[in-house]
This record gives sequence, C-alpha cells and structure tokens, in this order.
Amino acid sequence: MKILGELKPGTTQRHMIKLPGAALAKDEPRPVISVTGAKPGPVLFVNAGVHGGEYPAIEAVIRLSKALDPEKISGRVILMPCLNLPAFRRRTPFVCPIDNVNPNRVFPGNPSGSYSEQMTHALITEFVIHADAYIDLHGGDIPEALVPFVLCRAGEDGVAKKSKEIAMAFGLPYVLTITKPVQPSKGYSSYAGAAEKGIPAILAEAGGVGQMDSAAVELLVNGVKRVMQHLKMLGPEGQALGTSASTTPKVLTKFEWVYTKHAGMWYPKVAAGDVVKDGEAIGHVGDLFGDLLEKIVSPVNGVVLFLTINPSVAKEGLLMGIGVE
Repeated sequence: MKILGELKPGTTQRHMIKLPGAALAKDEPRPVISVTGAKPGPVLFVNAGVHGGEYPAIEAVIRLSKALDPEKISGRVILMPCLNLPAFRRRTPFVCPIDNVNPNRVFPGNPSGSYSEQMTHALITEFVIHADAYIDLHGGDIPEALVPFVLCRAGEDGVAKKSKEIAMAFGLPYVLTITKPVQPSKGYSSYAGAAEKGIPAILAEAGGVGQMDSAAVELLVNGVKRVMQHLKMLGPEGQALGTSASTTPKVLTKFEWVYTKHAGMWYPKVAAGDVVKDGEAIGHVGDLFGDLLEKIVSPVNGVVLFLTINPSVAKEGLLMGIGVE
C-alpha cells in the first residue's frame, strides 16, 4: 500500500490520506491507521463509514485502532474509520450528499465516474486489492433497526469459500450468502466488488437507528478479532472480549426486500429479528387522513434482518429486508 508510505514492523502508525480522483481533489484527508505486527503474516483491511450514519461501525474501527497491540499481531491490519466523510459530516443516511449516490451500490467504482464511483474505486485500488482479506463494517442506517448479520458472496470458487469461512468466524447470529445484488445499480456492494477482484471479503452489520450502541460496537470489535484469529494473525491471548461466538451462525441464502407502493405513514407489526411467514400481515401504510393505503404482507418465510423504523415512507420506499434459509 504505497499510499501509506513505509510501514514499520511492531508499530501503530497514523496517516492522513488524500484519495486519488478528480472529484475527490478538494476532500479533507481521511484518517487511516496501520497496525503492523512484529511477526510476518496476512494483511487485513477493515473500513467503516461507507454509509456515514452507521456509527457503531465507525466507532468499532476507532476502538480497534486503540486496542490492537502490534507486538501481539502477525501480519498487518489497515483501518479506515470512515470512507464516506461527506455523509458523516452532514449526517446523511444511505447516500453521499455530493452526488446522491449510494456508494455501496457502485463497487468496484469508476475512476471517471461520479464522486461516489471515484471514491469506491480509490478504496478498491489503493487498499482492498493489496489485502489478503477485507472486512467492511456497517449497521442499520439512521432510520433502520436490524439484527446483527454478515453478508458474503455465494459460490463454490476459492474466494467465495474463503469469504464464507471468514463470515462464519466473525460470529454474528446470521450469515447471508447471496449471488446477485439485491438492488439494481451500476455495480456491487463492497464485499462482492472485492470478491470480483479476487479478495475474500465480508460485510458485517450491527447497531442502527442513529445511535451509539455499545453492545453493537463490541460485537463488531470482537468479530474482527475472531477473523484475525481465524487468519492466524492473533492468538487467543490477544482476544480481549470473548474468544468465540456464543452460537453457530445460521446460514441464509436469499435476501428478500419489501417495498411500499405508496408514500405515507408506515406502521410495522414486526421488529428486527422476528420470524415471519409467507402471506403474514407485517404492517400497513396509511395516508395523512389515517385511511389505509396498503396492507403489507410477507412474500416469504424468513427472519426480519432490518426494518425501516421511521413512519414517513416514500413511494416505492424500502420497508424491510427478510433473510431466507
């Protein structure tokens, strides 16, 4: 990673990085921390803040930068607390306010594209492709609640298999393996964009609703440490908070997203983590007179992985995502 300069074994170094790209030329530098172990080993890249309002993920990377002792690490961990600084500064959910694009739908990016496309391209080319494994930390955005889960690419190739191993090692309740994007876009989510480049990768989610949830931060910090143990970068003595997941993650293979046809007030009947059945009433959308516009029913049997908790929803707005075994 030439962009970081010389990285000395047995040290933690702080860097202020200007990402390449014409659209990013006037950006403030992004903080990056390199924790270079005293012993050789793999390179793990961890970032958060692809969505600027997912605060537990950002805090987890900050805490990792303080907690990881380079003398106890084999290899190197590169940490970027927040990629999407414009959204973080302006408290903007989902998209980057400069181009109104969701960065997590345009990986691996485009060096000649919009701001978000150039930003994701820089992340991939300057950091991800130089790593042996990649973890992108997320959570429910400002209007979302969720149950913790991990995403990775499905498949039988070596990268997909290694990605699933990392996902299982992370230790959250659900692991979701999928083969195609859940929304039409110009590209992929981060984990899929990295896998396309041959890098085993996962996207881990915990926390949400614009809150600094300490339990969610701990889940994400511990998950990264478990992956480091899996990669033989960290011994059991280096795990400060629990050495293994309490239960084996449940593997899900489909992600069904539920939308409303109408703009109005959203009244869910379920919560994140609830099990739902095909055809079950899971909420309704009403107008500002209080009249019913639309009954919302589950299209599948599954578990609610995330849920829009704000009452105001737009036409064709996203209401929830359901994971299916």
